[in-house]
Amino acid sequence: MDFVAIDFETANEDRGSACEIGLVRFSGGQVVDRFQSLIYQDYFNPFNVALHGITEKKVAKAPSFDDVWAEAENFIGDSPLLAHNAGFDISVLCRSLELGVFRNDYTYFCSLVLSRRMLDIPYFGLPGVTEHLGIEYPMIHRADSDAEAAGKVAIALMANKSVGSLHELAELLRVNPGTLNSDGFSGSRYKGDPGGSGLSMAEKKKLNDAVPESERYEDPDFAGKRIVFTGKLMSMTQDAAELAVMKAGGLPTSGVSKKTDMLVFGYQHPSVLKGKALSGKRQKAEDLRASGLDIETVDELQFMQMLNVPEGYEG
Repeated sequence: MDFVAIDFETANEDRGSACEIGLVRFSGGQVVDRFQSLIYQDYFNPFNVALHGITEKKVAKAPSFDDVWAEAENFIGDSPLLAHNAGFDISVLCRSLELGVFRNDYTYFCSLVLSRRMLDIPYFGLPGVTEHLGIEYPMIHRADSDAEAAGKVAIALMANKSVGSLHELAELLRVNPGTLNSDGFSGSRYKGDPGGSGLSMAEKKKLNDAVPESERYEDPDFAGKRIVFTGKLMSMTQDAAELAVMKAGGLPTSGVSKKTDMLVFGYQHPSVLKGKALSGKRQKAEDLRASGLDIETVDELQFMQMLNVPEGYEG
């Protein structure tokens, strides 16, 4: 159970805009050390500021990413890394390094991927997983607290399966560890993931008519899946979000049905909810899950982090 949990906060929509790093070392199932630092950035998107509260003023005297990473590498050593939705944090790390050079080759694991293989819940963001496992989570979206929460999730999953390492847990769940070095990174994914094959021929034609194949890339979180949106997105318009999903190989649909794979929810004004806890679409998704269908619900932050647009993509 020895590993380092890692988390980044970003200043804006660019994954190369890390403004905070949090590292938490776990040994024997306990927190034994931590490293946290703000990182200098000169442009902050109001959406990101609203999430984590970090501003240009707070990082004005902070060190550059390269200086922070030199300390972080010393802290990590040869320990495996863990993050919740690791595809986001690892891509932030790669895009933030000016030289893209790592002193060590790293193995990393994703507590979100591992949770998907073990837990029967609709929402796999940190708030949903920690609540299900009874782990205290402060909900402040800061790198240190998010890294610690991710690490505690991993500890709970290992305890549930009575294994002593992330490697053992991943092998048991048929999950490939991710790798990270100066040549780039490969993702941590379920070995049985079929990829983008879930759409019918008619749906594939509809997708191709909207966004030609030459303008698409395959994102494993969205490719071949039917995605429904509900509520107001704060980071982009729904039209922009639907276009992003289509470029990632997914198909936005208007209503929740038995064929829905994912429901993305934004802010829902109380006047719209009319005293109900969930919107009509979210309630229907919950009802379909209760009947045995596998529909995942994703909040706006997780959706934004899942949009893993490849480096140099111009589509």
